[in-house]
Amino acid sequence: MSEQEALLEGKDLRDRGEGDHGDHEGGDSYLDRKKHQKARYKKRVLDTRNLTIDYKDAETLERFVSKTGKILPRRMTGATARIQRKISREIRASRMIGLLAFSKR
Repeated sequence: MSEQEALLEGKDLRDRGEGDHGDHEGGDSYLDRKKHQKARYKKRVLDTRNLTIDYKDAETLERFVSKTGKILPRRMTGATARIQRKISREIRASRMIGLLAFSKR
């Protein structure tokens, strides 16, 4: 097939067939890359059902604070939305009276 005939039929001369996408080898698919990715964070599911959360109990509240002093998000603590709001409120109150540090260095 000549170049002109290939162009008239809409074919590219570089077309190598179905599934072959150029120079790279190995078929690096999305799922292959996903398997080898490092996890962004590890979910620490903390049992909050029977836990009394109080601003005076600094030891309990420290479980919900990161190494740098930030309040951990729900996706990491595993708490419900209502419990997470309470945790945040109590941590802020504890920081204001000086039981918890605002940041850790």
